[in-house]
Amino acid sequence: HQLDTRFSGEERLGRYVDLHEQHELCINLKDSEHPTYLQYLAELHRFEAYPRQHKQQAEYARYLKSLREYFDSYFLRAMPLFDLPKAREEASVKFSSEWADRKVVGWEVAATTGDAQSTVELFCAACDKRFEKSTTLAAHMNSRKHQKAVSRMTGTASVPAEQRDEAERQTAFDECMVRLYAQILSDKIRETRANVQRRQALTEEERDQEGDEEEHEFVEDKDDRDEQIYNPLNLPMGWDGKPIPYWLYKLHGLSVKFSCEICGNTVYRGRKAYEKHFQEARHATNMRRLGIPNTRQFHGVAAIDEAQALWERVQRDKKRDVVNVDAVEEYEDSEGNVFNKKTYFDLKRQGLI
Repeated sequence: HQLDTRFSGEERLGRYVDLHEQHELCINLKDSEHPTYLQYLAELHRFEAYPRQHKQQAEYARYLKSLREYFDSYFLRAMPLFDLPKAREEASVKFSSEWADRKVVGWEVAATTGDAQSTVELFCAACDKRFEKSTTLAAHMNSRKHQKAVSRMTGTASVPAEQRDEAERQTAFDECMVRLYAQILSDKIRETRANVQRRQALTEEERDQEGDEEEHEFVEDKDDRDEQIYNPLNLPMGWDGKPIPYWLYKLHGLSVKFSCEICGNTVYRGRKAYEKHFQEARHATNMRRLGIPNTRQFHGVAAIDEAQALWERVQRDKKRDVVNVDAVEEYEDSEGNVFNKKTYFDLKRQGLI
């Protein structure tokens, strides 16, 4: 089917995002903090946390390009009705204004004392070295060591300041667009994190079992749509109107039927449904009609005569407890003789003590 090839297994037909490839590119960047996949999903839009001096390297450009291309593709596949061109245009106008004022997140100009030079202008990306003064930086640019470093690098490190600024602007704009995409898809990303956490808690067998269930979840045979459903084992119907899988039927013990006489001989499939019904309103109402409280000790009793016999025994035990209390309590007369409660008051009424 087209849907099977349109989405990856992790995307679940557009329900989640699949950024494993981009996560691999991220952890291979220079000076990367090597976040886990869960951490990456939560912080992928925080580009300002990555060292600015490394942002003109080819690896970082490939990483941003991969992110933009994935999100562009995801919108087309999973959200084709979303007006993405309009959102891009609005973001571009806002970015141009902020870039002119140097207020783009992560690209703000931080002036140094004295000559108001920006920290970026006093940094040599080719040698990965920062300088305190512009004169020191100028001398470094003319050194043989710097020239060798530039010859080893590719990209914008060896181009004039004007072209370097344009390259930085493009990088900042790519970051801005990815940040916009992450904001629009924040719910999808949050649901993806929750799904990843849930799957990490499963055993390998449970993950395989879930995968088998998902494999058949969206299968649809067009030739059999209008035909009568084949269900020789009389399995219960699932949410999709089809019989549930036989392994699930056995797993939940639905092949075992339980009857409750108190509820009018109602039959329940599986022990879970049977145990649950003792706390439901129907069973509690029928217990009240029998004059029996629906307490915990009566759960599991489905026959009327058994429930009544148990209730009589409970009442007898309560009366016995009252008698035992009278027998246990001890009273002492003036001469030090000890009697139980009943004997003491009988002798006292007779005036013998």
